[in-house]
Amino acid sequence: MMQKRFAVLGALVCALSLFNGSGAEASYNYSTSFAITGVPGGSFTNGPTSSTATFGGTTVTLSTVSRTGFAVPSFNSVNIGDVAITTTTPPGPQGQGDTFTINYSDTISLTNVPPPGAATPLGSVTLTGTMSLTNISTGTGQQSNVYLISTGSTTAGTIGFTVNGVNFSFATVNGAPGSLGGSINAVPEPTSIVMLGLGIGTIGMIGIRRRFRSA
Repeated sequence: MMQKRFAVLGALVCALSLFNGSGAEASYNYSTSFAITGVPGGSFTNGPTSSTATFGGTTVTLSTVSRTGFAVPSFNSVNIGDVAITTTTPPGPQGQGDTFTINYSDTISLTNVPPPGAATPLGSVTLTGTMSLTNISTGTGQQSNVYLISTGSTTAGTIGFTVNGVNFSFATVNGAPGSLGGSINAVPEPTSIVMLGLGIGTIGMIGIRRRFRSA
């Protein structure tokens, strides 16, 4: 009888410790960081909170974002960068304006928020893309974005994260900003889930055997 009690207690402690350590992270935070790598025919600057690209009379600003309090496990559509477009270029006779591309990288940094779990190690995924702007002027303009590296995976505080670039919300020229879009899938590491299941399953099996013997 004493051995059974120790077995139940050991299985329970194992299951609860795994649940507290890896299988029940409460939330995570993320932040982004841009680096423009090229603007053919134009110029660019990179700063701690924003990067700017200039071509003709048009300036495009890519700004970092930071968000907190996302649950684990979860799948979320998120903003991974703000995009603003300003221009002084007037439209030409045929609606011509500034036409150029911006090559950039966008690093998404992820942090698990304890308790439970650990705040370290931190995780990061870097996506790259090319933003195309066509005939940008004070009258009109077209925008598009293509992710060249569109997905990546990392681990932060024993939580597995998969980040995807999935959409692009257009900015209004000389108006409301747009955003780069993405998704973040956050799940506990598979090995932790399996071990947690084994611990809970052990408790269940011991209970079933006890009921059969007492019947």
